[in-house]
Amino acid sequence: MDFTRDTAIFIDLENVYYGLKKYHMDPDHPETHHNLFLRLQEYYGKDSIRMMEAYADFEQMDLSMMSLQKKRVHVNQVYGNGREGKERKNAADIQLCLDAMEVLYQIPEITTFVIVSADQDMIPLLDRLWSKGKKVELFSLWDESLSKSSQIQEFCDQSHNILEFINIEKMNDYAQIDRIMHNAVLQIYEWYRDPNNIGKSYGSTWIKNDLARKFSLSELESNHLFTRLVKGKYLLPYEIEIDEKIFYGYKVNLTHPQVQMIVKIAGYKVS
Repeated sequence: MDFTRDTAIFIDLENVYYGLKKYHMDPDHPETHHNLFLRLQEYYGKDSIRMMEAYADFEQMDLSMMSLQKKRVHVNQVYGNGREGKERKNAADIQLCLDAMEVLYQIPEITTFVIVSADQDMIPLLDRLWSKGKKVELFSLWDESLSKSSQIQEFCDQSHNILEFINIEKMNDYAQIDRIMHNAVLQIYEWYRDPNNIGKSYGSTWIKNDLARKFSLSELESNHLFTRLVKGKYLLPYEIEIDEKIFYGYKVNLTHPQVQMIVKIAGYKVS
């Protein structure tokens, strides 16, 4: 049987990696039905895929380049600014767009372009590919990280929810609370890592206000979340003396196994 290798897949892996990290999921998951790359091969068929390109600063992520290469994924090392969190700049999307445009004009037999990213900067690329008569499919995370005003899904022939595609069950209320708890722990941990907060104490009132603002919680929900963190010993009381005055606050409990896991998944070392 003859197969036409007419599909090109471009993965903004940095975008996907940090998006899935919120769900404590690895895109290169050991189980096949949760593994993004194996699911893409299954969905489109190995013999129809001309190329599968993944872009990221692999030095900043806990992913095995060799593991991806064994899955017939071509890895593209794109150096970022080396920072973490909000200061991190994703340069992978730029290289992805350049390579996709090169394929568009140099390999005309590619009829299907698959873009894996939730970055709205991809809209010009999607529009250009579609306007040239190519079939364009998009995979993105359909959660709060995708802006409600985003029009990215309107610039493709078909869009897919990565969460469903790699068989992550839609979170129930308990799972949602659990994820917010994990993100709250990380928020408090990173507050103390901020150089601007050296020698300061993160008080309960400030913590509750910040949690309410960051996670869109009511005052009652924020108080309930804080209480769960303290009762579960995710947080421990902390005090500091400044100018002969004692200030009270809370720090994350780094001896707690769950806290250690949260911090490690976020890319920090637990000493």
